[in-house]
Amino acid sequence: MKAVVEFPVAINRHCRSLDAAVLKWAWAAGLFEDPAELERCRLQKVNWFAGYLFPEEMPKRLELIMKFFLCLFLLDDLLDIRMEPGMIEFLKNLKSGKSFHADSRLQSLGSALLLLHQAIQQESAFSGAKGEWDLVWFDYLEALQWETQLKLDGTPPALKEYRLYRPFASGAYLALQFLRKKTAGLVCEAELLEYTTVRYICLSNDLASYEKELAIGDVHNEVLILREDIGDEALLQVQQEINSLRKRILLLAGQAWSQSYGCMDWIRSLLLLAGGSGAWTADTSRYKQYINGSSGSH
Repeated sequence: MKAVVEFPVAINRHCRSLDAAVLKWAWAAGLFEDPAELERCRLQKVNWFAGYLFPEEMPKRLELIMKFFLCLFLLDDLLDIRMEPGMIEFLKNLKSGKSFHADSRLQSLGSALLLLHQAIQQESAFSGAKGEWDLVWFDYLEALQWETQLKLDGTPPALKEYRLYRPFASGAYLALQFLRKKTAGLVCEAELLEYTTVRYICLSNDLASYEKELAIGDVHNEVLILREDIGDEALLQVQQEINSLRKRILLLAGQAWSQSYGCMDWIRSLLLLAGGSGAWTADTSRYKQYINGSSGSH
């Protein structure tokens, strides 16, 4: 699968060395089920996700971001595998700052996530964005609860609800928060640009993963939801919207760039994030196959 290069794409030069270090950290923390799962994450380049999205980040902060997103990917996998009511309670506990579960691995994952969340809180406090980070973190956990409850009930998502919760459950807004330090003390009128970028990332991911999710019976995918209403036209409709979103992002970025010169660095980083998301999706095998009983992350 080839990425459509409409946005700038780069990869952080520290990515390869940090990938090995973060996998070693995760193994020592008990976050993997077995060596096979660790190897799957290595082959799928899960940690390279952060390297593609944040190519200009310094190594210490990139390591924090890489650990955080690895935990999110592992959590997403476990939510697909462990279809039980206790997972709803586990997510509620995370929102309350607790990690309780009978499964030691899941408890270890929750503890690691909370420690990383606290570290991100602390650095966000310096940029004045702590409140924003907390809100997006809570929105993420609530969206996962919504998604998990539907799967437990065997209820397919309605399109309107899916479009409402998907941007938060995807972690895309969490990713945007890591760019906030670039706008500390600045007013960047770009909410529409952020929303459009998140919509582009989510829809592009659904397009890349719909065949795999169709094969495993996971209907939490916009392409598959649309197929129930309009059949095979859904694929073309999604492709056309992605193309429109890409053009709109570039247009909005140009407008924001010309109106807020102090925000140029942030806009460049946002475009690199959008380009990096597509490039990583093209590079990883995560959305192309079903491995070791674990379905891919959203």
